[in-house]
Amino acid sequence: MTEVYVDVAAASMEQGGEHRGGIGVAEPEAVRALRYLADSGVRVIIVTADGSRPDAELAGVAAEVVDAVPPRPRGPAWYLTSEIERCRGSSAHLRTVLIGAAQPSGSVRRCDAVARDIQAAAMEILAAVAMPSNADTSPG
Repeated sequence: MTEVYVDVAAASMEQGGEHRGGIGVAEPEAVRALRYLADSGVRVIIVTADGSRPDAELAGVAAEVVDAVPPRPRGPAWYLTSEIERCRGSSAHLRTVLIGAAQPSGSVRRCDAVARDIQAAAMEILAAVAMPSNADTSPG
């Protein structure tokens, strides 16, 4: 099963990006896209890496809420973040996607992909799940 880890901040970037009492107000389009992923059989996991908690709507889409992405996911996984510092090459199973920004030129850290928003990232993930490459299906 494919897992998608999503930072609270990445799902709260647009007009819903206010933080009230440490709770990130979810962008409605992000919630809709994540719900579509979940309905398609993708396990959605919300990450509270920056200390902000998801609002009830965002938490309701998630199978789980965690403090951090595991160093080695169990299988194919994606990490959607708005912080380039969180892009890391810890596992061949984990693809990082920078949401809402271009990667700075000359940056030491690189994400595997860039998407304008969660909705665009979700479409890329669905395409990859529907048509996995040999690298995504190889054992181990």
